[in-house]
Amino acid sequence: MLFHSTVPDLIRRLNIRADSKANQLRKLDTAKRLDLYTGRHAAHLEEQLNKLFSEPDKLPQAWLNITKKVVNNLAQVYQEPPTRTVEGTDQDREIFAEIASQTRLDVKLKQATRLLKLLKTICIRPVWRNGRMDIDLLTGNILDVEIGDTPEDLKKVLITDYGQSNRLQEIEYSLWTADEFRRLDYRGNEIKSEPNPYGVLPFLPVFDYAPTGSDFWLPGGEDLIQLQEAINLKLTDLLYLLSTQSFGVGWIKGVPGAGNLRVDPGSLVELPAEKEAALGFVHQEARIEEVVAALDWLIKQTGISHGLSATSLSTDPQEASGLSKLVDSRELQEMRRDDIALWRSYEHQLFSLTRLVWNVHNPARKVTEKAAIKLDFADPRPEVEPQTQTQVWDSLLAMGVISPVDIILERNPDLKTRENALAFLLQLQEESRALKE
Repeated sequence: MLFHSTVPDLIRRLNIRADSKANQLRKLDTAKRLDLYTGRHAAHLEEQLNKLFSEPDKLPQAWLNITKKVVNNLAQVYQEPPTRTVEGTDQDREIFAEIASQTRLDVKLKQATRLLKLLKTICIRPVWRNGRMDIDLLTGNILDVEIGDTPEDLKKVLITDYGQSNRLQEIEYSLWTADEFRRLDYRGNEIKSEPNPYGVLPFLPVFDYAPTGSDFWLPGGEDLIQLQEAINLKLTDLLYLLSTQSFGVGWIKGVPGAGNLRVDPGSLVELPAEKEAALGFVHQEARIEEVVAALDWLIKQTGISHGLSATSLSTDPQEASGLSKLVDSRELQEMRRDDIALWRSYEHQLFSLTRLVWNVHNPARKVTEKAAIKLDFADPRPEVEPQTQTQVWDSLLAMGVISPVDIILERNPDLKTRENALAFLLQLQEESRALKE
C-alpha cells in the first residue's frame, strides 16, 4: 500500500504518528478485512498458498465468505429501521425528513454497524456535498487521528485520498482541526487552506464497545480473519483432493515407455514388469469425507466463537429449523441490547453534528437548537410458521390488545403509518365486498 513512505517530514509537522510500523500494519489489516468482507479473497489466498506450497499455481483456488455471514449476523441493531421522531418545529421535522432521504440514513447506519463489527472502530462524517447532505463512513485504512485525554476526544483527523490509480503523485491528504481545514499533496505541500466553518471536527468516532483505555483503534476481530483464511485453505485442499484423487489411476507393466509418472485422468503409471505385460487401475483412497467434516467443523466453530449458534452457519434444513432460529435470536438478544444502548447515543450525537453542518450551509433555513430526536428501536420477532402466526393474531385480536391495522402494518411495514394501514385495510374490505356481489 502506498502511504507516507516519502513524506516523513509532513507527518512530523502534523504531529500524527502515521508513519509508524504499527500504524502501517493497522492500515493493511483494515484493508484486508474489508477485502475479505466484500468477497475479494483471491490475492490474500494466493499469498497464503505461495508461503505454504512449492507449486501453488497447481492448486485450484476457492473460498467461502464466512466473514460477511458472521458480521451480518452480529450486526442486529438495524435489522429493522428504528422509528425516529423529531421533537421540535414543523420545519425541523421537514428538514430532518429531507436529510434522512438525501443521506439514505437507514441504509448508511446499517452499513455502519456491519463495518463496526468487522473493524471495531470507524468514523461517521455528515458532509455537505454538491448542494445536499450526505454521510461518509470512514475506515482505518484511510484515517489517522490525534486524540486528547479519551478516545472520543478528537483533536486532529487526517484523511488519505489515494486517487484512482496506484501512483504516489495522486495521493492527497485532508487535515482537519477544530480551527482549520487543509488540503495537501503527496509531498505535504498545501493545496488550499481555509478556516473550519463548523468550529468543531465534523466527525463522529464510533466504537463497537465502550473504550476502556486510551486506544482509539479498538482491538478484536483477528480470530474471524484467521478462521476465514483457514477455511479458504481447507476448501482449496478439498478441491485439490477431488481433482487429483477422486478417480482411479491406471498402471501398465511390461510395455516400453518413457516412464510416465503423471496421475491425471487418462494417464498411466509405468511399473516394472515382473513376468508378463499387464494393465489395470487402482482406486485411490482419498479421505474426502474427513476433509469435508473438518471444513464443516471450522465453519461452525467460527459461528460459535462469535456468539452465533452452529445452526446459523448450517445448510442442513433440520438444523436451521424455526426452533433453532428462535434459539439463535435469544442468544443474540443480549448483544443487541448492548449495541442498541451504544447506537442510541451515537444517533443523538449524529443528529447534533448533522444539524450543525446543515445550519452552516443553510443559514436561511435552520434546524432549531432545541430540536431533539427520539428513537424507538424495533423489537425483532422470531420466525414462526404461518399457521402458528395466524393463531397468535387471533388470540391477540380476541384479547383486544391489537387491531387489524396492527396486523396490516406488521405484514407491510412500508405503509409506515396507521392512517395508511387503515386506508389499505378499507380498500381490501371494499374489494372483498365487490367480489362477493
